[in-house]
Parts: sequence; C-alpha cells; structure tokens
Amino acid sequence: MSKQKVYYGKHIEVMFDSDVCTHSGICVKGLPSVFDLKKRPWINADAESAEAIARHIDKCPSGALTYNRLDKDNE
Repeated sequence: MSKQKVYYGKHIEVMFDSDVCTHSGICVKGLPSVFDLKKRPWINADAESAEAIARHIDKCPSGALTYNRLDKDNE
C-alpha cells in the first residue's frame, strides 16, 4: 500500500510517496523554502512559483515527488 500524501498549493499539487523515496536530499537542499523537514507540513506548495517547484521535482531521482499543475500553463 502506497503512503502517498498530497500537499495542496494554489497553482500546484505536490505528491510525495514515502515508500519510493531514497532520501537523496535533493528536494530539501535545492529548494528549502518549499521542502523543509523542520516544518509541518514539510512541503509548502505556495512557497515558490509552480514552475520553479515543477522544475525542481523533475530532478527527484527516485520519483517519490510528483506534481499536478493547476495553473493555466498546465497543458
């Protein structure tokens, strides 16, 4: 059973699957305003632009982070 959680923002939804995560740290090191393990919730999907968050999630090596763009540029 997947442990996927959704973090909702105004322009993007960020999904995180803890069963898939390899803990590379790319998310927290590269975009700490969005991914902050010291905060709850640890993902703030409104802390940066949807474009910046999407570009950064595309770097996730495990695929544990995915997204759904809600803005008009999502095609």
